[in-house]
Amino acid sequence: MNFAQLRAFHAVATEGGFTKAARLLNVTQPTCSQEVKALEESYGVTLFDRSNRQVVLTEVGTALFAVTRRLFAAEQEAMELLAGVRHLDGGTLAVGADGPFHAVPLIARFTRAHPGPTVTLAVGNSRSMLEGLMETRIDVAVLADVPGDSRLYVLPLRRDPVRALIPKTHPLARRRAVTLGDLVAERLVLREPGSMTRRLIERALTAADLAPAAVIEIQSREAVVEAVAAGLGIGFTSVAEFTGDGRLALLPIAGADIEMDEYVVCLRERRRLAVVRAFLELARTAATEAGGALPPDRSAPDRSPDLNPNLPANLSAAATPGSAPATPATTGRAAPAPRRR
Repeated sequence: MNFAQLRAFHAVATEGGFTKAARLLNVTQPTCSQEVKALEESYGVTLFDRSNRQVVLTEVGTALFAVTRRLFAAEQEAMELLAGVRHLDGGTLAVGADGPFHAVPLIARFTRAHPGPTVTLAVGNSRSMLEGLMETRIDVAVLADVPGDSRLYVLPLRRDPVRALIPKTHPLARRRAVTLGDLVAERLVLREPGSMTRRLIERALTAADLAPAAVIEIQSREAVVEAVAAGLGIGFTSVAEFTGDGRLALLPIAGADIEMDEYVVCLRERRRLAVVRAFLELARTAATEAGGALPPDRSAPDRSPDLNPNLPANLSAAATPGSAPATPATTGRAAPAPRRR
């Protein structure tokens, strides 16, 4: 197989067109087009639909793109391993998150310590972020929950209580705490089905054999805040995600142990990348400095050797957690099913 042809295909698929791909590869557009055409003709396949002046991956092209993403990610990892990277003077770090509240402080800490690499942040639901990790479009993700998957390296970051979000004009706002019984008598403002906050609240209500009188469903965290402030009902958020709002009161939910967990996650095989290891080390430091209870360690046992002894000791520390079951831990509470915030 011609590696140059594969590289040309990967560049076109990544950039979404031949002109941008040629610029990325530092070749002419006809050269890039010829390489892709030669690859197609060699195997009798069509990798791109070129109709309507657009370049769209075909079914076989999409499948090949998934392979080349892994291929060239492995190439980059091999280059770092062989070079014995000691200083983070360049490169990129692609971060994914299901919300900005925990990811942005970690990115700020990373860029202060390592100003060389270019950092990008993608925000989406947990499912899309995990897909990005598996397809190596994302290097590391900050998520509220992760599946028990042996392919993933999981670092517990923090655990925060979930509290009720109440308009200050509401009678309940004058209390020091509310109960689930108080809340179900009100209209609840909840995120879409499957969101982490909603799952936690629904699980607590089910355990207490309670059902809300009415529910209004809102698709974004910001819209929930505005809906509560407008008096549409009572919402919920974790303490860490409430940035303060003079229109609202944030009250503990008495008698209900509702907590939101956060993890930093990467593919186990990619944690040896210098930028990933540096980010993990800073996340571990942030978790230690924050204090308080941490979520259960949900990493699978680590049996892969550290193949890069040239990395500094402070980066190697991030890749040596204690062993834990491959399935979600059950320390004091049933582990939740995969969910998104």
